[in-house]
Amino acid sequence: MTARNFKAMAHRSEGWWALEVTGDGLPYPAYTQARRLDQAEGVVRDLLALHFEASEDAVGQVEIVPVLDAALADEVSQTRHAREQAERLRADASAQTRRTAQHLKEQGMAQRDISALLGISHQAVSQLLAS
Repeated sequence: MTARNFKAMAHRSEGWWALEVTGDGLPYPAYTQARRLDQAEGVVRDLLALHFEASEDAVGQVEIVPVLDAALADEVSQTRHAREQAERLRADASAQTRRTAQHLKEQGMAQRDISALLGISHQAVSQLLAS
């Protein structure tokens, strides 16, 4: 079976995700459902494997597209963006803390002093300086 691409539009329906599957080799949409969104890809792969008489791994690319009303979709997008920004800031702060702890150590400061200066536990300082 050649590589194929499929898209499953996922709509909430009475506690389920109703999945409308379109893509390469499907002359008309196929329909299935999943209880949870994290199960949708597996359910779609199973459906396509049955349709094409192939293994689930041989199905190809499957994209699940949750369909939400505009306000909720915007809220989800903003939340994901905020979480990504927070993760980048956390990583930057961690790297800066490690560098600063190393510079303070190079100046001959004790780990307890570095801990007090940076506002982190002395155990965390120990871990930073060991890495």
